Amino acid sequence: MKLLHPVSLAVAIALGGASYLTYQHAQQTPYEQKADYLAAKAEKKANSPKRYDKPKEAQEFYISQRLPKGVETIPTEKYSQALEDIKNMRRYSLADNKIVFDYVPQLNSPDGVHRELGQWEELGPGNIGGRTRALIIHPTEHDTMYTAGVAGGVWKTTDAGKSWQPLSDLATNLAVTTLTFAPNDPNTIYAGTGEGFFNADALRGDGIFKSTDGGVSWTQLEATAGNELFHYTNKIVFGKNDPSTLYAATRGGVQRSKDNGTSWETVFVKEDAAVGCTDLTVVDGGDHDVLVTACGSFDTGGMHRSADGGDTWAAVLELETQGRTTIAVAPSDNNIMYALLANIGDHGMEAVYKSEDMGATWNATVTRDTADEYSRLLLSNTVYGLFPQCGYGPEPQFYNQGWYDNIIAVDPVNPDVVWTGGIDMFRSDDGGKTFVPTSIWWFDMDHELYAHADQHTIVFHPAYDGVNNTTMFVGNDGGIQRTDNALDERLDLQQVCGASDDPKGKVNWQTLNNGYAVTQFYHGTVMPDGTAYFGGTQDNGTLLGEDGGFNAWREITGGDGGWTAVDPTNPNVLFSEYTNLSIQKSTDGGVTFADSFNGITGDGFPFITRFEMAPSNPQVLWIGGNQLWRTTDQAENWVAGSPVLDSSVYAIGIAPQNENIVAAGTREGYIYINYNAGEADDSTPWNSFKIGAEDVRATISAIAFDPTDDKVAYATVSTFDQAHVWKTTDGGKSWMSIDKDIPNVPATSVAVDPKNAKRVIIGTDLGVFISTDGGENWFADGSGLANTNVAKVAFHGNEVFAFTHGRSAYKVASATDEHYEITLDEDSTANVSSAFADRFKNAFASVEITELPESGDLMLGEELLAVGAVIALDKFDMVTYTPETNFTGEDSFKFTGTADKAESAQEVTVELNVEDVNDMPVIADLEDLEVMLGQAVEVDFNGKVSDLDSENITLSIEPQIPGLRFSEGVLSGIASSVFSGDVKLHATDGDHEVSASFAVNIYDASPVIESNQSFEVVENTPIGTVIGQLVFSDPDAEVSPVEKFHVYGDSLFSVDAEGNVIVAKELDFEFQEEVYFGVQAEDTHGNLSNHTEVHVTIRDLRGNDDDDDDGDSGSFAWLSLLSLPLAMLRRRRK
Repeated sequence: MKLLHPVSLAVAIALGGASYLTYQHAQQTPYEQKADYLAAKAEKKANSPKRYDKPKEAQEFYISQRLPKGVETIPTEKYSQALEDIKNMRRYSLADNKIVFDYVPQLNSPDGVHRELGQWEELGPGNIGGRTRALIIHPTEHDTMYTAGVAGGVWKTTDAGKSWQPLSDLATNLAVTTLTFAPNDPNTIYAGTGEGFFNADALRGDGIFKSTDGGVSWTQLEATAGNELFHYTNKIVFGKNDPSTLYAATRGGVQRSKDNGTSWETVFVKEDAAVGCTDLTVVDGGDHDVLVTACGSFDTGGMHRSADGGDTWAAVLELETQGRTTIAVAPSDNNIMYALLANIGDHGMEAVYKSEDMGATWNATVTRDTADEYSRLLLSNTVYGLFPQCGYGPEPQFYNQGWYDNIIAVDPVNPDVVWTGGIDMFRSDDGGKTFVPTSIWWFDMDHELYAHADQHTIVFHPAYDGVNNTTMFVGNDGGIQRTDNALDERLDLQQVCGASDDPKGKVNWQTLNNGYAVTQFYHGTVMPDGTAYFGGTQDNGTLLGEDGGFNAWREITGGDGGWTAVDPTNPNVLFSEYTNLSIQKSTDGGVTFADSFNGITGDGFPFITRFEMAPSNPQVLWIGGNQLWRTTDQAENWVAGSPVLDSSVYAIGIAPQNENIVAAGTREGYIYINYNAGEADDSTPWNSFKIGAEDVRATISAIAFDPTDDKVAYATVSTFDQAHVWKTTDGGKSWMSIDKDIPNVPATSVAVDPKNAKRVIIGTDLGVFISTDGGENWFADGSGLANTNVAKVAFHGNEVFAFTHGRSAYKVASATDEHYEITLDEDSTANVSSAFADRFKNAFASVEITELPESGDLMLGEELLAVGAVIALDKFDMVTYTPETNFTGEDSFKFTGTADKAESAQEVTVELNVEDVNDMPVIADLEDLEVMLGQAVEVDFNGKVSDLDSENITLSIEPQIPGLRFSEGVLSGIASSVFSGDVKLHATDGDHEVSASFAVNIYDASPVIESNQSFEVVENTPIGTVIGQLVFSDPDAEVSPVEKFHVYGDSLFSVDAEGNVIVAKELDFEFQEEVYFGVQAEDTHGNLSNHTEVHVTIRDLRGNDDDDDDGDSGSFAWLSLLSLPLAMLRRRRK
């Protein structure tokens, strides 16, 4: 392989393995063919490199979508309860399009190349694994191994990793982090659950599970079920003196069982250790087991030792700077132990310690102060930490992850050979004094020097002898890898930096992910032709696969992948993202990607940000942070499409038939909808509805519109203890929960069949659920999908796709056979055109009716069909069935369908299930209410609510409106206070409750008089003379005009209803007079204006003014003003 130019290499590292494969069945392209593209971005990327993965952020994001407010850990015991509930549900087979009455789960045997799960075809990736923390090898049958993905269950191989078979698809999908065989019985396996290494409490488990038949079936150890001490079981080991004694390192300390796990006792607790005890080892001390445990990670924990089987403990290594610590025993000499310590602050390498007396005393072999340039990077990103040495930048970029990936192991033969795993693998040949890298995470995954980043377990082959067998296995965030020359040369600086790639003589690696399909998808997209698909994954980038390529998926962008989209009119245009606001666009089928968020200035973008492409116009995309953003030129430019919302957007739905109809759901549980979203900007209000109570979180995880009625939409909620599926039939004004049959398990995705809008599929943390009647009833999957987190479900043609977070991707062909079922409600009409297709969902060219229904009418538009009627393909959508009034039960009709080139017609029976339903109340569109203060109100809501099967409907509103009362469905009274906001109308028939909102605006329509108005008049002006008109405004003159003015403080003048100031008394004064009086307007509703003072100057015709202002002349009329305030106070607003 040609070597990379150093600048191009730096960019390749920063990109985390940037895209190098095209969608159109291209050959894999070597790194050197990317050089020109990478060099163009070298300066930017080399100076600001990005981490490849973000495990802490990923787990916090995953958990936050599921936790109610105030809850800190995922209640995994509810998964177990949900599984029991699922067992009692009816099943529906997507493959057969019918109810399954005798469901028998089937896990088909894989061969590592092709695989099915029941009737679901597993698409892969089988060659790209996922986070793996446990691997054990059968002690005598060395080709048999067991491993576990933290989100994919337990797996087994019997051919040394050439193929893998899942063992626990039909058990609770928990994070399995530790496996161990029982002594002398490798058919008995213990599995500990709960990934207890994260500051944010990560993936909680539910105790320890046990298999006595080599992993075929599993039972939960009763004493650990629902036991808080076993929520995070990090390590299980058997004692050396008694085969029935087990020890477990857990979040609650060290636990001990003396009866094979039937009962447990806590034997050690390290107070204030943030994650409890994370590692534990046992050696034979003669009469007693000698145990050494490591506790803590984000708080000081240290190492403690027991020499009496756990009865008493003593600290053996406690440093103030000591974070997460892992321990290894030399198999050739149990006296020798090593420990790898992370720093409590920055999580980089703190030190390696060694004991030669079974852990009683410890001495440092290397510390961060004494370490050379390699050894200091044991828990860092190796090549980033060597940026200056490699010539890629002036400063190292460590990206320490010792809290997350931290493992140490000792060669089975030579106790001076020590292995460590952080982001990369390292080996010491001098007893832990110096270490040198042995793997490179950023090379092509097929390269011999490549091992995926983030190491979690190291296991030696049972026949390892250091000469004829030097085979070693590692488990990491990319699955499982193996080396058969573990003692060959380590890497030199040229290789670490990428200036040389020759694997000869070096430790070589090969990936064993041959069907180990535990990839964690966040999202997935099906290519337009349906034969290829791609999606964003946790820590494995954005991956692309094709039909027939189970083990041939390819990475097209690196890092943590996220949401994806493809232009259905031009599949070379792809969209992907990594984390937060990072949407990227490719115009060459995925060969290259470029940032595409020009114009977006907002924030609040989640770790995995949602964006969606309009199905009817691929030029239009929406993306969400704490507000919505829109592009109409395929991400060349973005503009704000909404104001700032209540919280970050976690779901976006766009109506399939109209790009202007958009809905968005937020983390806190609001659903916003706009039917003219294409014209919206950052000041445009969106109609909103809160799912659940105001103070309760109900994270909206997905939204999908009905393909035939844009007023109908579905939403899913991923928060535990909330209703998980919701539906609107009035364009988002009201939403109703419709998950009555679905267990309390987070719902993550929803899709509506474009060919049959009544068929809805929900993806959840435990598989998929199907409704065939628009959400009225739900079935558990009867086609055999795993009980795993389904991140995305999608219809494409006659197939249903499921992208899972932990068990890769699947599809199932939804067939139509000779019997087709349609379910509808009584007194309703159903379109039956979906039945006019063969078992492969290919529409017939024409159908002929051969038998009519007995209890209803089969219609072609307004025409009643008869036996022998022939219907052409273009008329299929006009065929409907309407049952007789009040009929419930089973009905049917028959037809023969003919394909274009078929030699014979296919006979089909359509079974019609008419169900008796208790119809919930329906609220018609509510008009907003706008009234003035003082205005009488009477609105009757009874005519807005209907219920087909109940006359006893109770109405209520919230909140109450000042001055108005709501009684027997009528809102009435006099509006007495200003009010503006949404009011909810609730309607219940005793069994169901629905709500709808309307806006109420009670506004102040009082007149306003201009202040400081002055007039002038001469004395002796006749009474009744108008000397001027007040300037005033009346904002609601048509409804409540000003009817009079009140005058206070002086009776010389009056003001009529038009504001004319009129002489009311004789004006005879000896000197010039200054008159002041108060005035206030009142309208017909009794609304009073502001108080203001009017000044009138009365000119003396005789000239007797007191020009020298000595006070000896003039009027005393000003004394009348003293009564103004009191007079005004006597008047009150009516």
